Amino acid sequence: MKDNDFEFDSKEFRGNNEENPLLRFDALMAGVKNGGLRSVGTINLLVCYIVASFSGKVKAETITKALEEGELANYFEVADSVSRMIKSGVIVQNDNDTLSLGNTNGAPIELIEHDLPLTVREESIKLCQKIISRETFERENKIDINEKDGGFEVVLRVSDRNTDFMRLSLFAASREQAELIKDKFLDNPVAVYETVINSIFDNE
Repeated sequence: MKDNDFEFDSKEFRGNNEENPLLRFDALMAGVKNGGLRSVGTINLLVCYIVASFSGKVKAETITKALEEGELANYFEVADSVSRMIKSGVIVQNDNDTLSLGNTNGAPIELIEHDLPLTVREESIKLCQKIISRETFERENKIDINEKDGGFEVVLRVSDRNTDFMRLSLFAASREQAELIKDKFLDNPVAVYETVINSIFDNE
């Protein structure tokens, strides 16, 4: 595979004498857990798989963040893979910076799946979904952290356009605690809202 002229070719991913690109160990391993991807070829495959799964809904930074968070692949290897495939046309970057699959020279997504472990595929999709949901929650649900005497006030909102369905104010003793409350809330603000509502109506 040429470094400066990337082209999606399933045979090239497998190599001339190898049946499985997992047998190659040519990728940086810093920050990668046991069972993570150790070859440039499989990182390319996984990036293509994610883009195909979230066509038009996932950005480059979401993919790099997800694979780094899950310790599935080295951050710089993933960023380089995305960049090279955009340059070659294998991946297309849309006007809103989301990604779609471009020219794979006829290689179907089923072939890409074949050379990727099921656990890696499932975990990568789950991580991307979590980050995409979080980005949506951050846009739609505003969180304010205001310094108060002796600590911080964290104001959490569950909103729909201009309407706040819930406005919850919590006290945090430190900035770190306030940021932790914010992060946990953004993981799933709808679940927080439902828990509060259920607690109110179940309290008989």
